[in-house]
Amino acid sequence: MRLPSVVENEIAEGAALMNADGKQTAVMVPVNDDSALLVSVECASSMLGIGRTQTFSLIMSGAISSIKIGRRRLVVRRDLKDFVRRECEIQNQADCPLRA
Repeated sequence: MRLPSVVENEIAEGAALMNADGKQTAVMVPVNDDSALLVSVECASSMLGIGRTQTFSLIMSGAISSIKIGRRRLVVRRDLKDFVRRECEIQNQADCPLRA
């Protein structure tokens, strides 16, 4: 059953959607939950403002740490902030949002 877009937009982040068979079909990871140690690649992409492919490139190059749990690849949240901080320093960005 397809939910109307109005209802889909109001589903809380982190909620699991169930299909007619009662199987989980999607899980949205909350972006604003600072207590989460790991985030999905999609969430990391959103946080960085880049695409999924570029995020995977950063992961595979070692610029951002990730782990696999089962079939899922999860990004270490702390490394996202560290990555942005490093890139700001490399590019001499005085207005870096994460400067200490």
